[in-house]
Amino acid sequence: MPDDVIGAPADATAGLSKASNGFGWSLLREQDPAKNAFLSPTSIAAALGMTACGAQGETREQMAKVLGFAAGDPSLDPAWKELIGALRADKPGRQVQLANRLFGQSGYGFLPEFTARLNNGFDAPLEQVDFGTPEPARARINAWVASQTRDMIKDLIPSGVLTPLTRLVLANAIHFKGDWVLPFTKSKTMELPFETAPGVFKKLPMMNQQGRFVLREDESATSLALDCKGADRSVVFVLPKKRHALAELESSFTLARLEELTSSSVAAQKVELRLPRFEVDTRFSLNDALKKLGMVRAFERGRAEFAGMNGGKEQLQIDAVLHKAVLKVDEQGAEAAAATAVAIGVRSAPSQPIRRFVVDQPFLVAIRDHGTGGLLFLGRVREPVAKS
Repeated sequence: MPDDVIGAPADATAGLSKASNGFGWSLLREQDPAKNAFLSPTSIAAALGMTACGAQGETREQMAKVLGFAAGDPSLDPAWKELIGALRADKPGRQVQLANRLFGQSGYGFLPEFTARLNNGFDAPLEQVDFGTPEPARARINAWVASQTRDMIKDLIPSGVLTPLTRLVLANAIHFKGDWVLPFTKSKTMELPFETAPGVFKKLPMMNQQGRFVLREDESATSLALDCKGADRSVVFVLPKKRHALAELESSFTLARLEELTSSSVAAQKVELRLPRFEVDTRFSLNDALKKLGMVRAFERGRAEFAGMNGGKEQLQIDAVLHKAVLKVDEQGAEAAAATAVAIGVRSAPSQPIRRFVVDQPFLVAIRDHGTGGLLFLGRVREPVAKS
């Protein structure tokens, strides 16, 4: 096992979360820096973690290297089960819905040990569909995703992705909703300019309030955490100290710096906060990004090793890794959802002055679970859309 791959430490759940955070940051940096990019590291890691349970040889080694944990190793199954259970634990004012499911070709005969393992470790039951008629199968999978995300994620799998050669789709869906501990007053929201690029402005509804918030900073960035009710989830906004230097900030960012700006222990202080009421909606095919990060063999015709799914009766490979995520922020709180599908087929302190935190330029945003340390969602917002 590579030295930088997390195995099964004493606190394997925290290890999985830390690895997922790093993987998510790597994926975000692979997206076009000039565009919005919002994703769920938790969702993608879970979907690929399930896929790795059927991988072998070099295919599994590459997946583990890219994901940053011993993907497919049975010793991590209890950690996945614990992590999923921890994230699902609801409290008044906030909730997370997380679901996994396998959609397999009817009558195909997947190895019972493979399907049982995913059902036990990931709470991912097998549902049989007929990929011989791809459109009804696609409609069924998309309907399941929509139902698990309160209709925030629709049409995750576009037409043409599934074919009669598809054998299995491994799907994850996650939905988050949290009410602010300190909500904004709607009457204080006003139309103000947001500078998407130097000298380029658009009007957005800007929410305003003054309160005590956690501000963290280093030499090049400042972050502010908006806590959600329940005291264990927060939405963190990160701004570069140098205006319009988000790309420069991202290029120098490490996972350690990201975690410092989203989770280090700092006392709250008085802040005058201005934040857009916005939403962002992004969709990706992750094939190229995953290959660039080193997950190559899983996609290769005739070389991918997924005999752990079917006993080797057919040569399986990953056809597509699809991800869609949505974030909505308003005066009452934040709501976010994401879904990932992996299609497998054959081919052939003391009193302080008031600080100001004004989000009127491109920024980073993360939704963090305090208990596990996991970043449920992570993104870059260059041009937010006004939330109605």
